[in-house]
Amino acid sequence: MRAVVTGANGFVAGHLIDHLLDEGDTVLALTRTNGCQIPLSENLTTGVWDITRPASTGMMQQIREFNPEVVFHLAAISVRSRCGNTEPSEEAMLVNVQGSRHVADCCLQMSLIPKLVFTSSVYVYGSCYDQITQVSEGNKTSPDNGYGISKLLAEQILMEYGSVLPLIIARSFQHTGPRQKGSLLIPEWVHKLQTEPSPLEVYNLQTWIDYSDARDVAKAYRILATQASTGEVFNVGSGNAIRSGEILDTLQVILGTSKQVSESKPGKNFLPIADIKKIQSQTDWRAEYTMKQTLQDFVNELNS
Repeated sequence: MRAVVTGANGFVAGHLIDHLLDEGDTVLALTRTNGCQIPLSENLTTGVWDITRPASTGMMQQIREFNPEVVFHLAAISVRSRCGNTEPSEEAMLVNVQGSRHVADCCLQMSLIPKLVFTSSVYVYGSCYDQITQVSEGNKTSPDNGYGISKLLAEQILMEYGSVLPLIIARSFQHTGPRQKGSLLIPEWVHKLQTEPSPLEVYNLQTWIDYSDARDVAKAYRILATQASTGEVFNVGSGNAIRSGEILDTLQVILGTSKQVSESKPGKNFLPIADIKKIQSQTDWRAEYTMKQTLQDFVNELNS
């Protein structure tokens, strides 16, 4: 398979490119401003495209010559503080919404129009439930933050292309794994456990989350591209609710720590949990990693 990956320096994109190359695919990895951080190989080439603008003549020529069968559109602004609280920020609108339109327009200018796999988000379903709740693709969308709203707007824009654009939408739930960085839950907690004295302050230990391994998510994207019907939306998640405090307890065991912990924002919180019957019935995708293995691999990679 010949695959274009946008946002190639991103966390999941790195795992996707690794998986594509392992499967013998040929990849064109596109980044916004600088070169791809993944080592070049015989089957990997790179390009630079700021998707807030339409593809340049040179970029169009490079993609035409590459002749992709699939475009995996992962490029996005996902940091909540940059995306806006109740409405999308200007940056989120430019990258997540307008950028998706530019990617679709580029696909339609190919002699053979590739499939477009668009990575959307759990946050189109909202982020606050009263209890553990599984949501299916048919559930009402009700995003309540700038990121979720921008992803839903991008979905709607892409769907407007109708049958002329062979589109698959993957709504990804929370994921983690080796190489994840930043102020996200797992990297932050591992850093605190390794460097800060007891007692540690964390945000909350009573949040129920659907967490997947990024390597399983990457495999889901490729399987959707090869097996799923176009014009469809698919949840990509574990289908299981795990309590944030259980994650912290597992990390303490892995790291050999036993630090006391206090919550800055105690109380029960429920994020949506994926109903994954659709992806499991229409493809042969199954998650391979347990949460314990994911956390162990995260720590191993960090310490290697």
